[in-house]
Amino acid sequence: MADEPANPARPEEIADPDPFRYTAFEHWEYKPIIYKSEHKQSWRSMAESFYRASEYLVKAVVGREANEDIEGVAAVFLFRHYLELVLKGIVLHGRWIKPNGENAARDEVQKVKNIHELTVLWKWVLEDAKPKIDPEHWENYDTEFVEHCIAEFDAVHQKGFAFRYSGLGGEFCLFDFPTLLRQMEHIQQVLGGIETYLIETYAQNKEYEAYLESEFGSDMY
Repeated sequence: MADEPANPARPEEIADPDPFRYTAFEHWEYKPIIYKSEHKQSWRSMAESFYRASEYLVKAVVGREANEDIEGVAAVFLFRHYLELVLKGIVLHGRWIKPNGENAARDEVQKVKNIHELTVLWKWVLEDAKPKIDPEHWENYDTEFVEHCIAEFDAVHQKGFAFRYSGLGGEFCLFDFPTLLRQMEHIQQVLGGIETYLIETYAQNKEYEAYLESEFGSDMY
């Protein structure tokens, strides 16, 4: 049997069961924790990662397994950052489809600017994504609910820094974590449904283009 690759595990010392052990004066050998790969981890979703981490912490706060003024503050930031990332994803997927319903070429797709304002990103969703979705289908989504959430976060700090840094307003905020837990899943379903619709539309277009090319050749493009 071939040797298995080395496991980039943490030092054995970290597994010490003594909760009162103080290690600050011990001199450890540093072990790398980030390993560069030649292959893109394409299956990862940054937005989903932030959402799941937030959901985990919010559930812990609601279940009194975590502190709302410690882990809870981080949970709110993680959810807010999820909103920013998923909205940017929806905008980009919308731009990959032309107004006439066809797929855009790579050089025709404008990148999403590196901004933080959720209300601006939602405006772009309405401009770049909504027109590519069947109106009846769009109306089925509870977008008004999402708009209320976006407006509430931006009312505290448009760039979201109040949930990330001290002294920018977040210290005046109290959070209703049971309500957040109930509503965050609903918001994720709405935004996830919109994004999935756009992704599937693009994929269907690609399949149709491949069919036409197989039947009539590439000259028709």
